Amino acid sequence: MKRLTSYRYTVRILALLLLAIPSCVEKFELDIPRSTQNFVVEALLLDDARFQKVVLSKINPDGKSEPFDDARVVLQSDNDDMEIALEPRGEGLYTPLVFVPLTRGDKYRLVIDTDEETKIVSDWEEVPDAVALEGGYWESHTFEFVNDNGVTIKRNGINFKVNTGTFQSPNTFLRYDFETAHINEAPFRDPRCDCLNCYIISGSDEFLNITSATESEGKSIKDHLVTFLLLDKRFSFRLTMLVRQIAITRNAFVFYQSIDQQRNLNGSIFDPPPAIISGNLYVEGKEDINVYGLFEVGRLSEIPITIYKSNIKNEFLTYLDICYAGLRINNVESFCFSCYAEEGASPRPYYFE
Repeated sequence: MKRLTSYRYTVRILALLLLAIPSCVEKFELDIPRSTQNFVVEALLLDDARFQKVVLSKINPDGKSEPFDDARVVLQSDNDDMEIALEPRGEGLYTPLVFVPLTRGDKYRLVIDTDEETKIVSDWEEVPDAVALEGGYWESHTFEFVNDNGVTIKRNGINFKVNTGTFQSPNTFLRYDFETAHINEAPFRDPRCDCLNCYIISGSDEFLNITSATESEGKSIKDHLVTFLLLDKRFSFRLTMLVRQIAITRNAFVFYQSIDQQRNLNGSIFDPPPAIISGNLYVEGKEDINVYGLFEVGRLSEIPITIYKSNIKNEFLTYLDICYAGLRINNVESFCFSCYAEEGASPRPYYFE
């Protein structure tokens, strides 16, 4: 099962922002503490076994990052001072041996011993109330923009939107992620070829979508836009988007909000000055070692949204259109002959019902 890849790319974007943030007005020297080693921690503790993991990497003095597999990683709970060990799985990944159940109000802290003298710890994070997804739908949408030549360009696509259930907490913070799966057709395949298990699964790399509601108890959010997808061959037969909604803590929301603001800087004199974005992780007793990333505690809800080509009124190039056009100019794509030719071809995902 794919991981929440957007989380990993968000943390990587943060690290890059810390190394080079442009300014179009004047030279700005950002005082970043230097050390012999820095760490990146990508830690998720959700109420789903797939998303209980820690990915640890070390940034060397030359700026190169490498997985770190020799740490002792534990979750500490305020429930009877319980400790849960995470086992190394390779490539910097650590997971618990058993599922960790989450109950609203419980508090957890992450502790990572990288050696006898270096201990990375997080703040205590409280498990938030769960927020259910109670509906998801799609709608056709035309996206307009003006290019560099001043010409208005129109692109047809699909908006994917969701509705939440009723909030139980006075303040609610949400993050969204998604992945898509579509049937990969090969019009010129050998009839003996079995393409029944040929689905293309795509993640949401570098995707960040957050929202919040204050005084939210008893309320809900309707028609929240998760993302917009341009019409292309993915919609040739059927596409299903799995939307993931994560109820997160206030600390996590502020962290992601800061990243979103930095990503949207455009070099204007009215932009806020660049700054180091602090997460909830630090090294005990050592200010010269930096830890980038976040220990995120949250509650997960998922919902699939499916669209068939027969539902789409706008025209776009399907697999058939692309393959027959290539045949006419003697430049046929490999996916026209084999449904396994495209990267990501895999068996039918569980949400593709």
